[in-house]
Amino acid sequence: MGYCVFVRWGGIAVSCFLIFFSCLLPLRVCAEESLNAKQQLENQLTQLLSQEIAQWQRQAGLKSVEHNIEVRVPSGAVKLKICPEPLQIDTGGGLVFGNVQRKVLCASQAWSLFVRAKVKVTARLPVANRAMKRGEFIGAKDIEWQPIVLGASDRDLLTRTDDIIGRQVSRKLRRHRAIQLHHLSAPQWVNIGDKVIIEARSQGFYANMAGEALESGGEGEAIRVKNLSSGKVITAFPTAKGRVSTVF
Repeated sequence: MGYCVFVRWGGIAVSCFLIFFSCLLPLRVCAEESLNAKQQLENQLTQLLSQEIAQWQRQAGLKSVEHNIEVRVPSGAVKLKICPEPLQIDTGGGLVFGNVQRKVLCASQAWSLFVRAKVKVTARLPVANRAMKRGEFIGAKDIEWQPIVLGASDRDLLTRTDDIIGRQVSRKLRRHRAIQLHHLSAPQWVNIGDKVIIEARSQGFYANMAGEALESGGEGEAIRVKNLSSGKVITAFPTAKGRVSTVF
């Protein structure tokens, strides 16, 4: 049961209850603003990180990616007022895997702070179905797709089988682990004696001709190639299987 006590002073009735309630009101409003500011931080950072994960998924060409984001707002956020405009959040320089930290700014309220988040990303990736040693070549039978939980160390991931099959292992591959670029050697596009197409480019000029590789090489490596039409030996760079490029 509620009680209301009136005190008559100078002909004016005053409710002690209302006076008491009005004294508490600023504290209550402050608490609500702090809660809203915390929620604003959580919501907008979660949205940004989700967008970055979606962008990575599109670039990687992956169909199945799941994620969970746990934002950890500093305790000092209880003193903040809600920002009337969208928060300014720094974009990250790397992939959104594992523990991340972003600077958040509210210009109109003149506050900024660093907010951390724990991001768990699970992606269905092509992986080796057995342990593979250095020097082995990867065949289609060695690859299967598995859901993999990614961490901060999972950089330069190979997400397409075309980038894996046919390449040589340069670092030991563990079974059902994400394959990274440094695990494999550059693809050997050309072998000694291969018949190749020489692509010649200059300013406003392009031509291709038949050639023969005098050396083996992978992408970006300079090799000697013989022009079968002129018999001239030139330096060219493998660009794909059976194709080399040179500039005149």
